[in-house]
Amino acid sequence: MKAKACFLYQIFDLRWAVLIYYFSIFCLTLLANYSVITLMASTSTGATTEEHNVIMSGITSSSAIFIFIVGLNSFTENFRFSLQNGVSRKTLFFTRLCTAGVTALFMGVVDQIIHSLLSLVGQLFNTSQLSVSLFQQLYPQAYGSPVQGFFLSALFGFCLLLFMANTGYAIVMLSYRLNKLGKVLVGAGVPVVLLFGIPAITALDTLYFGERLQAFAQATLAPALDFAFNSVPNCFISLLALAALFGLFDWLLLRRAIVR
Repeated sequence: MKAKACFLYQIFDLRWAVLIYYFSIFCLTLLANYSVITLMASTSTGATTEEHNVIMSGITSSSAIFIFIVGLNSFTENFRFSLQNGVSRKTLFFTRLCTAGVTALFMGVVDQIIHSLLSLVGQLFNTSQLSVSLFQQLYPQAYGSPVQGFFLSALFGFCLLLFMANTGYAIVMLSYRLNKLGKVLVGAGVPVVLLFGIPAITALDTLYFGERLQAFAQATLAPALDFAFNSVPNCFISLLALAALFGLFDWLLLRRAIVR
């Protein structure tokens, strides 16, 4: 009973954020479609209709960023509220995974519905292509029929969004477990490493090691990444494995977390 209540609490806590997000997506796509239709009207003469090749994409990528940010903001209040109401850490962890999974599945399906509707609008207004999903861009040969493409794109969205949700949750939990100095070091260190550390290592490798470090990384990481994402099944399995890995990391951090 507590698990059901905790799950529903987390789901209802997210509903307005998800609704506002998709309202923003709706407004942006409406504006984009209005611009496309206006462009077609301005370039068409008389009874001759000129065909336009217009591609719209990025919804799944936007959803991945959104759910990552949601993960970053889904721990502290839920953790305190759950413990105050007698919900165990195990129950909180399980319901949090269920919440992330349901949200990822819902958004993956809705994103693909939006792509399908935009493509339908494109056919109605005589555009060759109006909207493509991230999956269709990455694996165009596997997209297949519209039904198959819809299913695979939604499944890809689910796997990607679940991975991003668990990643964001892991980061906020790590920050919660660290002391003030650790939070400052992680908060300031990660952006510094991403912005300056990698270019600095690359420059040092070029100057002093003859780019041997880059060759080693290419020889070890490139084959692994290629194997993980070179096919649709490998991509799905890799994303789910990474989501499970971060989920395990979440549990290791949560099981000894204290209320602060």
